[in-house]
Amino acid sequence: MGSLLQVFRAVASAMIGVGKKKHLAKDFESTEKTGPWPYVIVGVIMTALFIGSILFAVRLVLP
Repeated sequence: MGSLLQVFRAVASAMIGVGKKKHLAKDFESTEKTGPWPYVIVGVIMTALFIGSILFAVRLVLP
């Protein structure tokens, strides 16, 4: 569960463009162990949620 939270934190910080070097080092170590697929899957899910929330907000504002 802790590594999943780390993946979500890494993807979220990458989406908004902030991060720390120590977290980046942890991410690279994790990627070497598990591969990039958890980051890819979480990135796709978070991107879909972001686009969905933008579409929802636009449909809520426009009649």
